[in-house]
Amino acid sequence: MIQTPKLTASKIGVYLFLFFAIWSVRELYIRPVFLNPLNPIDSELIGAAIKLLVWTLPAILLIKHFHDDMWVGLKEMFTSKLQWSRDALFASVFIALLLGRPVLRLITYGELGFRSDFVPIRLVGLVLFVGITEEFVFRGFLLNTFLRKMKMPYAIALDAVLFILIHYPIWIYNGRGVDDLIRSSIVVLPISVFFAYSFIKTRNIFVPIALHMAWNFSTVF
Repeated sequence: MIQTPKLTASKIGVYLFLFFAIWSVRELYIRPVFLNPLNPIDSELIGAAIKLLVWTLPAILLIKHFHDDMWVGLKEMFTSKLQWSRDALFASVFIALLLGRPVLRLITYGELGFRSDFVPIRLVGLVLFVGITEEFVFRGFLLNTFLRKMKMPYAIALDAVLFILIHYPIWIYNGRGVDDLIRSSIVVLPISVFFAYSFIKTRNIFVPIALHMAWNFSTVF
């Protein structure tokens, strides 16, 4: 009888250590030395490719390899059917995120427009790839694993804490002080919980991906 591989706590710990270490080096050292000197298009595309290799590819391989230890299987998270009567909340939040800030800007300033520091190529990394890469790791893999090993509230809380912590390298690189780090953490916490809830409710990875994309898109106004 062939034994299926088990995703033990020690294996998860090794993954998290390597993942956080590699990404911290990327954000604090590789970004300023190698990526920032490039033109915006090359920097964005190369940065997105690196994130796919460091985040998404390992997460998909781990989900597939340890499929018996996943709350939702790899195939199911792609094919689980949405029920719009049941999932109207997520559709409403998605639309609100897409339209909320532009409409507010139109009402407040009488015009539609992006932030003064906005560069169109940023939509590739900030909206498209961030939604895909981060949701595959934190909802598709980590939350998916935690739900098999602990009660749901603890799984969501642990996932949210880790999701906050992975943002610290870039926040530190951008020069945020302690107070700003705390405020940013408080903002990201409920967002992470909601993304997790959307995955649990629908069992479909495309839902938190879409919500994540919409949230990041709202930040460019």
